[in-house]
Amino acid sequence: MARAETARSDEESPCPIQETDQAVDESSDVDGDFASLQKMLSQKRRAAKDSPEVRLQKALPFLGAFAPNIRPLTINDLEACIALENAAFPNPEHRASPQKIAYRLTVCPELSLGLFLTIIPERAAKLGLETLPLAKPVETGRADGAVSVLLAHVISTRCRGDIITDADMAYPEEWRSQAGRAAGQHVGHQEAGRTVGLHSLAVLPRLQRCGIGQTIMKAYLDQMKSCGLVDRVALICQDHLMLYYQRSGFKHLGESKAQFGGGGWHDMVNSFSLPLSLVCGRVR
Repeated sequence: MARAETARSDEESPCPIQETDQAVDESSDVDGDFASLQKMLSQKRRAAKDSPEVRLQKALPFLGAFAPNIRPLTINDLEACIALENAAFPNPEHRASPQKIAYRLTVCPELSLGLFLTIIPERAAKLGLETLPLAKPVETGRADGAVSVLLAHVISTRCRGDIITDADMAYPEEWRSQAGRAAGQHVGHQEAGRTVGLHSLAVLPRLQRCGIGQTIMKAYLDQMKSCGLVDRVALICQDHLMLYYQRSGFKHLGESKAQFGGGGWHDMVNSFSLPLSLVCGRVR
């Protein structure tokens, strides 16, 4: 309401009210609101263009609906897992060796998970998917020759402590024999442990930042929670990945003492029943 409080006429007023005084000029507000709206819409358009779904469609242009098959890994997936691990981790010191992967897929395959996609090889031949040459047929004699391609994996063992140590990252060198496993019983997988030590979350380089890592991580955490056999999932990561894992519910517990791959790691834990000592003492 414009100037409703004025009591005297224009003639009596020492400062006569002009018509322009009584008109509220909203043009600047309108321009500002319009600019804000345009900015918001522009940001939404940019976000939509850079969404994981759009990036995935660009990475796999032949893709219709994304319908992956997420299942436990077995020793039969060993070669594909090695190829994926080598592709996903450019620094060789940060990779699990083929021997470690074989050990983990043999002694505790139930703690690993793979995300596979059915692909017709000729459609993806030029995309550089490192695991494509190792993919196995979906069905014997299928007319289109479709294969099941490993796009991402999670590989883990059980640990006795609440966080991952160098002993958890190791494995008994003679693990294939009963005597060798007995001699190395204090390193590697601990069957009675209540902590899952997540050693590798790997996604094919072409498909990173497409939401696939978050998809398999969510499936994995849901599986670990529902099994009722473990209390937490622990991992170590470099500082630039802390926020990534925090988005999946992991808490930062400080710098890790693990020296695997040269050190410089951080302890991250997603606990289903976090011990009071950790809640009070180490969580940041």
